[in-house]
Amino acid sequence: MMDVEVSILSGRSVKLSLEHTCRVMEVMKLSSEALELHISRLYYGPQALGSWWRLNDLEIPPNAALTLIGVASKLQVISGFEALCTSADAWPLSCGTALDGGAFLAIRPDGGAVVWGGFACTDDFCEHLRDVVEVKSTLGAFAALKPDGSVACWGKAMAGGDKSSVSDQLREVIGLYATSRSFAAVKRDGRVVTWGGPLHANFGGDSSRVATELQDVRSLRSSESAFAAIRDDGSVVTWGNSCEGGDSSRVKDALTNVTSICATRRAFAALRSDGSVITWGMVTEGGGSFWVEDQLRSGVQQLCASETAFAALKTGGDAVVTWGDAKTGGDSSGVQERLRDVEALHANDCAFAALLKDGSVVTWGDASGGGNSNEVQGELHNIVELQAFQGCFAALSADRKAICWGKHGHRVLENIMRVRGTAYGMAALTADGAVVSWGESERTHNIVSFSSVEERLIDVANLHVSAGAFAAVLCDGSVVTWGDRRYGGDSERVQDFLDAR
Repeated sequence: MMDVEVSILSGRSVKLSLEHTCRVMEVMKLSSEALELHISRLYYGPQALGSWWRLNDLEIPPNAALTLIGVASKLQVISGFEALCTSADAWPLSCGTALDGGAFLAIRPDGGAVVWGGFACTDDFCEHLRDVVEVKSTLGAFAALKPDGSVACWGKAMAGGDKSSVSDQLREVIGLYATSRSFAAVKRDGRVVTWGGPLHANFGGDSSRVATELQDVRSLRSSESAFAAIRDDGSVVTWGNSCEGGDSSRVKDALTNVTSICATRRAFAALRSDGSVITWGMVTEGGGSFWVEDQLRSGVQQLCASETAFAALKTGGDAVVTWGDAKTGGDSSGVQERLRDVEALHANDCAFAALLKDGSVVTWGDASGGGNSNEVQGELHNIVELQAFQGCFAALSADRKAICWGKHGHRVLENIMRVRGTAYGMAALTADGAVVSWGESERTHNIVSFSSVEERLIDVANLHVSAGAFAAVLCDGSVVTWGDRRYGGDSERVQDFLDAR
């Protein structure tokens, strides 16, 4: 363990006791919670720290305390789309479905909030969006969890934007989850509340069929149109579209001692405590694992999913088992001989990437969507983190390089802090606070181009994405946006709010 002190310019500080292998992103999270503000960047002396760096990368003398300077952003930006795409509790959004929505939510230190982009709420409604701690999105509506356990919703009623039928039940909520058209809320007492549009029963918004079973719920997972709940006793309850994971009766007796669940668009896979895997839902999208059933009876330590295929990492990293749609990674036969000593599996909507223990990377799936990394294989060594975006991947190396490949082409960038991607392009934050962006759509209609805002992107602290736009939060608390106006690329309408700092 090592002692870490994080100080901000006001003089406030917090002392933490952390493992030497702790990542900077975790230090930022813990110090933000302790100081009750948003730490957007950490410095060690004059050096800005990448979020994926480990504390032992800083070469601190043995037994010495570490003092870091934190930059407290005056504004926090949240993207429901970003939360959905990076969350383990939801299926990987495809480029097509993801473009149905997207917006940004900005929160000031005084708790005031504003939304812009697709399905932005009215100014009057935004007055009620104070002190938001979490945002989840369907493909047309948003739900925000507040510190007091209440929930605010906006967007299309047909996609879950109207919670009036369950408003009196949405108290003491501790977690929000979403399918493409419905929401589910887990309450402190382990009960679940669901709602959605007129067809909500087909998308998980009606849980009345299993209401008596939805008790002592530990966590939820969602496919495009169904939910799966893990209870404290390890049993599983499912509802929603019966053909797409909402009906698990075929395997109900086997769904015991479940520790985690993974989802494709229309199927689920459950990992049990004995290392076996149980699947259900649409067979062609991973709900049927008959061809690899013998390999999934024991020894599985991680499940991972693209939009229509699963991959399972066996204990020790000595084997990877894949099934589902071959086009999106369900067939890994072409790289099986290289899938040895695997550290972890990652997936975007159409391809997989395996990080090996020696820091190299193996990919398979849709070649144009990141499944073919031949153009950058020479750079894929000493990798410490992999990030997955729509149709592309980014690998971050120990020497601060970002290696990117997929639908937006391939790039190797030096001294990178963070990478973000959308269906329209990618952007990277450099250590000196500048931004590099590429792969921007050739369309000019309804687009705020990166070149039109590039000169304003100085001393950037953080990057966020919606379905088709980027938002950069600067160290002074200002916000610069670009991309598709429908999804938050143009923040001019709310600049008065963003500038009130």
